[in-house]
Amino acid sequence: MIETESLRSLPLATAIARVTVVVAWLALSAWPAGAATLQICRAFDMAAPPMGPLVVPAGSLFRDDGRADDPLAAFGNDRWQLRLVTVTDAVIAALQQCVRVQVRVTSDSSVKSVSVAENRNFLYAGSDRLIDRPSESEELLTAKGLVLDQVP
Repeated sequence: MIETESLRSLPLATAIARVTVVVAWLALSAWPAGAATLQICRAFDMAAPPMGPLVVPAGSLFRDDGRADDPLAAFGNDRWQLRLVTVTDAVIAALQQCVRVQVRVTSDSSVKSVSVAENRNFLYAGSDRLIDRPSESEELLTAKGLVLDQVP
């Protein structure tokens, strides 16, 4: 009798497994396509009073500012027209310096890819929402980013 009950529950277990696989596939396919990881850091001053959390809203633009390892990048005009936009909100917690967030290349950039090997610096350049622009803190205006993997 036990074998009969286990055979009857087999189609139910198979159906549950199939539903689980479908739900997992739908959840993973909702992940932003062509996204990469950008590490966003804020200036950290040990002599200043403790900092609160800093919100980097979704849709924040970061523009390329040259190579991070080139001390003359700011003077040599070694900049691409590459702009990255954050996909989700990110919060740099109190007393933390950096946070990782998913980004993608904006469609108006002439360069369409960047990798960690290129060691490019990115500076906060505002929001991609022109009409309903979120308020920006002064601390966010000094945020810098560094790509941690390949942006397609």
